[in-house]
Amino acid sequence: MLHLNPQGVEVFINRSQSVNMDPHWNNYDLIVWKQDNSGYTNIKGMFRKNKWGITEKFLVNEKGTWVLPNKYVKYFK
Repeated sequence: MLHLNPQGVEVFINRSQSVNMDPHWNNYDLIVWKQDNSGYTNIKGMFRKNKWGITEKFLVNEKGTWVLPNKYVKYFK
């Protein structure tokens, strides 16, 4: 698991921007949007940049960090 502070989240957002993936802030929540046509019918679906996608929401914890799964480690190498 990745434990990121606000600066680490900013690095993640800047390095992982692509056509098919758009991480962004929603107040203090980190939202990772990935393009997927099934987002139209999915409860986690979101319409963004004229396309449907699936979102993952990461909330700040009581220690002031965001915990991301290991699949996002590749953006820090």
